[in-house]
Amino acid sequence: MEDNAQPPSQFEMRQYLTYRLAKLQNALNVQAARMLSAHSNLILTEWRVLFILHTISTATMSMIVQESRLDKAQISRAVKALVEKGYVSTVQDENDQRRHLISATPEGRELKDRLLPAMMRRQQALTDGLQKDEVESFFRVIQQLEEVALRREF
Repeated sequence: MEDNAQPPSQFEMRQYLTYRLAKLQNALNVQAARMLSAHSNLILTEWRVLFILHTISTATMSMIVQESRLDKAQISRAVKALVEKGYVSTVQDENDQRRHLISATPEGRELKDRLLPAMMRRQQALTDGLQKDEVESFFRVIQQLEEVALRREF
């Protein structure tokens, strides 16, 4: 370190994009977990799986992992818990015995339908006070960051 160089401070961490995004993600996850526990017996990862199954009615584990970008072990535990709770079912894929097809049960679809309005109100609250073009710009920036994050070399 140069003689006149300042040691990094806590305040300088605020200038790091990854630090700020991690703080935001943690705060949003805590908020969502509180909402889910107030309205259901789901944890956040289970909600995400159930919501993905709303979009992709029948999915494989790898499809859910790819869509969520969550760890395969997290998704596996969430699917197992959802099966135990009766919200999803799995059947072996006839075309590939190594894969299971995952889909929401009627109870899972009913729970998703019941939770969705509260989660959508939360989504709306996150963008309240922002102009439409600001939200669109934010999503473009997020898309660019996701593409960079998928790169393996710099």
